Amino acid sequence: MKEKKQKFKQVLSVFIIFVLTFIMTCGCSTEERKEKVKLNEVPFAIFEENDDGAKAKLYYWDLEHKKIKDESKILYTIPKKDIPSEIYKKSPISWDGKNYLVVPSYVQVSQDYQGNVEKVEIPVQEKTIWGKGVKLVSKGNGKYSLIFNENNKNKEMEMVIPPYFFKGEDGKEYSTEETGTIAGIIKNGSEVLTLYSCFIPGEGKIYSKLLILKYGLDTKGVEWKEVKIPEDLELSPALPPLPDNTTSIEKSFFIPTLTVPAEVNIDSMELKPVSEMIEYQKKYISDGVKSAIPVNIEILGSYENILFLGIQIVKPTEPPELYVFALKDREMMGLLYRTAKGIELIDQENKVVGTYDIPRSSGFGGGKDIIFPNTSGTDSI
Repeated sequence: MKEKKQKFKQVLSVFIIFVLTFIMTCGCSTEERKEKVKLNEVPFAIFEENDDGAKAKLYYWDLEHKKIKDESKILYTIPKKDIPSEIYKKSPISWDGKNYLVVPSYVQVSQDYQGNVEKVEIPVQEKTIWGKGVKLVSKGNGKYSLIFNENNKNKEMEMVIPPYFFKGEDGKEYSTEETGTIAGIIKNGSEVLTLYSCFIPGEGKIYSKLLILKYGLDTKGVEWKEVKIPEDLELSPALPPLPDNTTSIEKSFFIPTLTVPAEVNIDSMELKPVSEMIEYQKKYISDGVKSAIPVNIEILGSYENILFLGIQIVKPTEPPELYVFALKDREMMGLLYRTAKGIELIDQENKVVGTYDIPRSSGFGGGKDIIFPNTSGTDSI
């Protein structure tokens, strides 16, 4: 009897170990599969001109296998008579790359697109800012409508933002209302994070300040926090952080500076430069191109945990070109080189691993015909 009990315990122990091992293995495999799906399915669109207007054609950038997939699908069309000069900034206004798209009212969304579509008039009287999981509509006098999705339903609530007062370098008192602009917004659980950029004139210099407003959805409590800006990073009113040139990943905002883009880390309340881009620029952009005129490093958007940064190269006698860096946790996962003739994909070893005959339409200059997902945007021109 004792031998049977002992044998049963041994069998049970082996079974438990097997089950635990299976669960742990499946869990890891699931996470790995999720990560691979993200790297295999990075959406972007390219504008193509024809007699009817401009069509945004959908592609997928496979970062793992270094390929571009042509889905032969049209995201939307802008009729020729309605194509405005601000097409590059306002089409789309906000796009998460999956199931949510915000476009101007004149855009004709294709039946190929299966997600939710929001159309807005441009320009509008009420300034609206879109962000990750949330929309903020200004009603004037510090009052806003906060709109977000809860239990698959849109929920709207009033949000009142009292002005925040702070002292400038000159010792005078300033407020966010007179010096600040909302640069981005994120819904994070039961709170909404709003990024303010402020510029204060001084003697021979303009001072900058970054502030985070934390708003509790349950408590309606307001908390202001200042973001520490390193001395070697310079923000400028000539290139101010705005919803159209910022993006967000999880709880971090990414904003432009006069050197490299920088991350506003909410946990540490610090501004951290994406300094890796300096080395990437040296390594991956050829000496011949470096002699041309490099424009600032642009924030093109983000998808899941992938950040897209672009370096536009303006040549004296040739059409502009665009380098698009895909970064995950600041590590380069892929490089897309957009020329007038097509697209080249470059790997981490700086080797061309794929060429695609996707010529740029004559009406689109400087690689601006490429659209990457970005939930951050505004309907203001």
